[in-house]
Amino acid sequence: MKKTKKTIAVFASALCLLSSGAFPARADMPYETYNFNFWGEEVLQPHAYLYDGSISTAQIGSALKYPQDMCIFEDHIYVADTGNSRILILNLDGSTAREVTAADGAEDLLNQPQGVFVTDAGHLYVADSGNSRIVEYDENLNFVREIGRPVTNLISASQAYTPIRLVVDHSDRIYVIAYGINMGLVEFDKDGVFQGFMGATEVSVSTFEYIWKNYFSTEAQQARMETIIPTEYSDIFVDDENFIYATISNLSEEDHMQGADMVRRLNPTGTDVLRRLGNNAICGDLNGRSFSTFVDVAATDYGCYFILDSAGGKIFAYDYDGNSLFAFGKKGIKEGNVQQPVALALGDGQDKIYVLDNTLGSILTFEITDYGRHLLDALRLNDIGDAEGSNREWQAVIQSNSNNEMAYIGLGKTYLAEGQYKQAMEYFRLGNSRKYYTKAFFYYRKELMEANFGRAMLVLGLGIVIALVVYYVFRFRRWVGEVKCFMSKR
Repeated sequence: MKKTKKTIAVFASALCLLSSGAFPARADMPYETYNFNFWGEEVLQPHAYLYDGSISTAQIGSALKYPQDMCIFEDHIYVADTGNSRILILNLDGSTAREVTAADGAEDLLNQPQGVFVTDAGHLYVADSGNSRIVEYDENLNFVREIGRPVTNLISASQAYTPIRLVVDHSDRIYVIAYGINMGLVEFDKDGVFQGFMGATEVSVSTFEYIWKNYFSTEAQQARMETIIPTEYSDIFVDDENFIYATISNLSEEDHMQGADMVRRLNPTGTDVLRRLGNNAICGDLNGRSFSTFVDVAATDYGCYFILDSAGGKIFAYDYDGNSLFAFGKKGIKEGNVQQPVALALGDGQDKIYVLDNTLGSILTFEITDYGRHLLDALRLNDIGDAEGSNREWQAVIQSNSNNEMAYIGLGKTYLAEGQYKQAMEYFRLGNSRKYYTKAFFYYRKELMEANFGRAMLVLGLGIVIALVVYYVFRFRRWVGEVKCFMSKR
């Protein structure tokens, strides 16, 4: 029955897309774009992004060797070209603008840098992994300083310190992912002074495991169980509100089965505040045949975020509430497929997505379609309170893909904000959103009660009066009857 429903849903979606002309002219894309419905089933939808080309040796002028990280600032792409021990700065067309190979002087060379970040002021920060340090350059790429190993007793002297990713927030606090350190993000203040660890992942141990370890296991078994340690973050991204998105990739199959978090949104205190209000978990693919591995994340200023999955070579997009928007991409050898994606970055206005491939040694670019633009614009306009504009964009989404549950939910949200609760309930029903349907129903019921309270009270009052009149008339007639009976007996 489930397979039949899935087949019907996929067929209906494909028929709708063909009839609406939503598939772009370049229908030879080496991947499909799909989304998940209320039941977690994959449903095809129009392409949100199309493969546009690759930036490789031909454009760059030299080969990338095992690159690990990438970011975009203004009109340049910054690449941590790890194997060549350099930071490569590219123009958006792929041509090389500059490269950075040294820190403080020609002899102080970078050594296999794995992370790169550029602040709003144009300062370049590099996770110089081989030298166990962070290096900062100013907007003219002049050396500013280096930040070395954290001064703390929490990291033993024998433990290596290898920074691999970093971000700098708007208060110039520096957050670093260091390989092998599972106590959370390493935090430095703007002066480079170690402040502690932030956002450590939680370890969950069952009651049975705790009792077995402490009361019944041997010393050898206890030693093996000591390997239950917190997981490490794989990448981080700081958004416009100073919240840090962090992905976790080294999860076991048991972790996946238990629904462990794969991405988090950390506030300045390290608390995860990511909203998970969607019908499905934020875990990438839901097919059950394989598990996604999140290795990078990038967010927009209106709450949407894109996550890179290295296991399936896909990009998953979610809205602020954690609803799945679309997924696309594939591993393979065709042009437009990836082999080992390690980083992604969003172009200005999300018009393009850039994906850095470690094995190919190139940057793949994906350009937004009209369908994708309508979808993201609807969310953006809703975020700034433009209900009319958001409604217009959601209607365009539905015209291209009538199976898009998010469009119905989006329309429902705009009607809910406008106080049109009955219409909102209908759209939430079409979008299978129980949470928002319940919310709209609450307000609709309240509105009905307020509008009809006086009339209801009048009817209730008249009902009570009529009941009392009938009651006393009946009592009076009964009393009269009793009196007549008594008089007749006399």
